[in-house]
Amino acid sequence: MLTKFEVQNFKHFKESFVFDLSETKNYEFNSECIKNGLVNKALIYGINGCGKSNLGFAIFDLVSHLTDKQIDSGFYDNYLNAECDDEIAKFKFTFKFDDSVLEYSYGKKIFDFVVYETLKINGKEVVKYVRGKPVEINLKGAETLNADLSGSKLSAVKYIKNNAVLTPRNKTNNVFNKFFGFVDGMLFFRSLEVNNYIGFETGNTSIIQDILEKGHLSEFEAFLNEAGIACKLKSLELNGKNDIAFMFGDKPIRFYDAASTGTRSLTLFYYWLQRLRERNHVSFVFVDEFDAFYHHSLSKLIVNELKKIQTQTILTTHNTSIMSNDLLRPDCYFLMQGNKIDPIYKFTDKELRVAHNIEKMYKAGSFDA
Repeated sequence: MLTKFEVQNFKHFKESFVFDLSETKNYEFNSECIKNGLVNKALIYGINGCGKSNLGFAIFDLVSHLTDKQIDSGFYDNYLNAECDDEIAKFKFTFKFDDSVLEYSYGKKIFDFVVYETLKINGKEVVKYVRGKPVEINLKGAETLNADLSGSKLSAVKYIKNNAVLTPRNKTNNVFNKFFGFVDGMLFFRSLEVNNYIGFETGNTSIIQDILEKGHLSEFEAFLNEAGIACKLKSLELNGKNDIAFMFGDKPIRFYDAASTGTRSLTLFYYWLQRLRERNHVSFVFVDEFDAFYHHSLSKLIVNELKKIQTQTILTTHNTSIMSNDLLRPDCYFLMQGNKIDPIYKFTDKELRVAHNIEKMYKAGSFDA
C-alpha cells in the first residue's frame, strides 16, 4: 500500500508537498476504511485550482517510466513548476508491503527523462542511479547485470526488473517484485464522458462493446436502476453493429443518443468498477472529480460501492454532503489548503466523534488553516 508521497517542482507544487496516508487515529467506526494502519479509502477536498488533479498526476508519474501501461502525455504538459528555478522535479514514494517498507525516489527534467533514481528496502539501498554513471545494484541475482545505461533513457529500476533473474525466496527480492505488482495495478481516471486514464491496461476499449462482450447488460441495467436512473436496456444491431439502446415501450433509442451527462459519467464509472471487482491486481485507484455530474445520493452510493472492494482508493470531490462520519471518518477526509494536505482532524483542537456533523463544521470554517 502507498504510505506517503512527496513531490516538489512538479506543475502546481513549487515547494515540497507531502501526502501522508499513515496519520490514522483510533476511531472505532468505519474501520473498513483503514487497512494495516493506513488510510485505504480517502476523499480529498479543496478549492478550485488548489492542485487536487495535479496530485493525481504526480502520484501516477511513476507509471510512465516503470510500466508499459496506458499514459496520456498530454496530462504532463508544463511538467516543471513555472516559478521554480530548479530544473528537476523530485518525487518520493513510501510503500508498505506486509512488514516491509520500500522507498522509491527519483527526479526528472521532463515527463520521459529520469535523471536519478534511488530504491531502498527496509532502509537498505538496493538501487542507486545517476544518469551518466553506472547503476549501483544490491539485489541477489542481479550481480552480473550490465550496469552501463549510458545512451539510454530507460529507468534503471525498470531495466533491472526486465533483465535480471532475481533470486527467488529472498525477502528483499520479494518486496521488489511486490512493488512492481503494485505499480502495474495502479489506475487513474476522471469521472467525465471521455475515457482518459493512466495505468492498469492499455488502449481505449469501447465501453458499450465491453459490457456486451462480457454479458453484463442485465447487471448494467440493474446498476443504473439502483442509481436512480429508471430504464430498460436492450442489445440491438444498430448501424451494422451491436449496440445498447434504451427501450421506450417498443421503441429503441441508442444509449448515447438519449443518455444524460450524468448517465454517461456513471457508465464510465461502471466500466472501471467491473475491473475493480473482477481483478485482484488493481492495487490503487485515484478518481478525479469522481462525482462531478452526480446527485448527492448517487455520490454516497458510489462511495459505498468502493468501500466494498479492497483496493486502496483516493477520490477528489467538492461535494460536502458526503463529508459524514456515517460514510468515512475524520482521518479519511483530507483538505488541501495552501501547500499542504492533511486529514480534517488535524485542523481542529476538538476531539471529533461519530456524532459530530463534520460537514456543518467544514462549512462554518472550523477546519480553516
